[in-house]
Amino acid sequence: MKNNYYIQKDTNTEDIVIVDFNEMDGYRITPKIKKEDTIEVNKIVFISKSLSEKIIKKKIEHKITYLLKILEDNDTSDSGIKQSIIEAEKLRLMIINNYIKYLGNDYQELTLQKMQLIIKKLRYKLYLMHNKQDYFIYNNYKENEEKKGRGR
Repeated sequence: MKNNYYIQKDTNTEDIVIVDFNEMDGYRITPKIKKEDTIEVNKIVFISKSLSEKIIKKKIEHKITYLLKILEDNDTSDSGIKQSIIEAEKLRLMIINNYIKYLGNDYQELTLQKMQLIIKKLRYKLYLMHNKQDYFIYNNYKENEEKKGRGR
């Protein structure tokens, strides 16, 4: 395993300061974008709690707006709604397991309540879609059965 260090020169005392990232507690990100002719970055550690909180809040709000767009969209299919329910559950669990130490209690509780409402609405939408399909299938079956009969 590689050890990652950050070496910097202290401006006041002109000493060299070595910082070990493995021992630091902070929000860790692995960037997914790789471009040619640039410096390759494998891991970023945000040590500032306020910056970590802002980044996580922005990430959560972006995912919530995406889920709300799916909820408002009437053209989504059955599998699309199921996939968005899975994404919402994943986000809820990620907030509980990973982001709890970076977010404040008030924001965390409000976000979890939002997520519960979104999940309930998505499940209700899926339920209505299934009931519509069952209703149409039942009515089409009845119509076909009534047409069958003895023609006199």
